[in-house]
Amino acid sequence: MLKAILFLTRLYFRLFNRIEVKGLERIPLSGPLIIVANHLSYADPPALLSYLLPVRSFSVMAKKELFKIRPLSALLSKWGVIPVDRYREGGGLGALRAAMDALKAGKCLVLFPEGTRARGRQLEPKAGVALLAHKTGAPVLAVRIFNTENFLKLGKITIKFGSIKNFTPAAGAERKEAYAEFSKSIMSEIFAITEN
Repeated sequence: MLKAILFLTRLYFRLFNRIEVKGLERIPLSGPLIIVANHLSYADPPALLSYLLPVRSFSVMAKKELFKIRPLSALLSKWGVIPVDRYREGGGLGALRAAMDALKAGKCLVLFPEGTRARGRQLEPKAGVALLAHKTGAPVLAVRIFNTENFLKLGKITIKFGSIKNFTPAAGAERKEAYAEFSKSIMSEIFAITEN
């Protein structure tokens, strides 16, 4: 069912938003991987995931509030979506454990480090991506999404994959500081990606 829904989602974005996706070849086809993206609108996850699925399967971290919507909650659980408490550090222990289990099993994990839609604001990234990269050794692939805030106005959407980065803290660095620094550097990687 997920494949069918995401196929229809791809079709929608192609027809109405002339979506263009660049750099899919940069996605490793196997092994643990964390994909991180900026967050502009509700259209970001379906747009990104609909193009990721044909390349490789994934788990995705999503706000736990989505699990209060029925029948969506049943589908999210079936699809392996990991509920995140955005108001707890690290998203909550259960979310971190589930994310680490997915990565240790060699899966691809998708998350949005800003933790919510930015709506033009500069947001501090959550440190969870650094913690996960450190604990599992998974590389991090940055993705930038352009113009999804205008998807209802039928504006063109672009998704562009950047480069892979590994968590390598400086010698003697405090763990908390190293996590914060890596998370900021990941956001810088995302916003360094240009549309053309």
